[in-house]
Amino acid sequence: MKNSLSVAECSAEEYAATLAKLATKDTSPPLLQAPFYGAWQQRDGKRVVYFIAHDGTTLVAAGLAVKYDAPGGISFFYCPYGPVAAKWTPELLGALREFFAPVAKRAGASFVRLDNYPDGVRPVANHVAVTASLQPRAEWLLDIAPEQNDIWMSMHKHARYNVRLAERASAKLEFFAPAKAPLDTFLALMQTTAGRDSFSLQQRKYYEAVLQSIPADSGFVALCTIDNKPAAVALFAAYDGVMYYIFAGSSNDFRKIAPPYFIIWNAVLEAKKRDWHSLNFGGISDNVKGTHLSGVTSFKKRFGGYEVAHPNPIDLVYNRPKYTAFRLYKRIKR
Repeated sequence: MKNSLSVAECSAEEYAATLAKLATKDTSPPLLQAPFYGAWQQRDGKRVVYFIAHDGTTLVAAGLAVKYDAPGGISFFYCPYGPVAAKWTPELLGALREFFAPVAKRAGASFVRLDNYPDGVRPVANHVAVTASLQPRAEWLLDIAPEQNDIWMSMHKHARYNVRLAERASAKLEFFAPAKAPLDTFLALMQTTAGRDSFSLQQRKYYEAVLQSIPADSGFVALCTIDNKPAAVALFAAYDGVMYYIFAGSSNDFRKIAPPYFIIWNAVLEAKKRDWHSLNFGGISDNVKGTHLSGVTSFKKRFGGYEVAHPNPIDLVYNRPKYTAFRLYKRIKR
């Protein structure tokens, strides 16, 4: 029987209007499928494909996919934490597979990676899944809808202590619309953190793209100063009532005061003023001890909350020889 589902490419404007219709009371589309996430990827020079799926006249799914490069001249599209679907069925997956075939051919992509898919489909193995673009398989979320005092008391005592410590140090906090944030200060604090914790940053133009792409009503940069010196900074972006902790950095000069706790707590209070209901801290380590994310994971968990796990993605393969070479490379690099 012919599949009645159809998938079509659309503009960013059409996608934005459509994605909002898929949001429900209990489920918010993820930030990485939000229209402004696609905008910042495009500002960074990446190709983005927006698409909508219908069953007859009924909307069933929507998503965006970003094109990435892999070693050996291989490229692929990745749909991070997406597509967003009202209901997953094998027929929808079949329609997506058919839709992406000519898209992948035109772009020279060997496969398309999806983070969401129907039950019963086998995901790729860990060593194949891991790429620089792969989003964390576990995130930490906090419900910020309860009363302020209830959120405060649910935090670990060390988190509350560090907030009070910053307050006693006369820490000050200023909120900026993302596009108007002090970029040099933002990057300097992030570079300090990157050097301290041994991780690398993107180029300046990437962070410019991010800040310029987030609307003023969909996020803010929080800058904490102590003794009139930049102490810590963080970027928050929100979509469909969920606030996301995107990037952060802190100075080495005030580590004993731990100003990031002060930033998070005040960001929660700001989010409540904007009627946002949840805080997504982003990725955590599945195995806290002995990993480079152990400190970050402990920090996030001290605010209370719960874990959301994501299964490995699936790959829709369109160039079997190149995909086989990609899998072989990933196996060798394990």
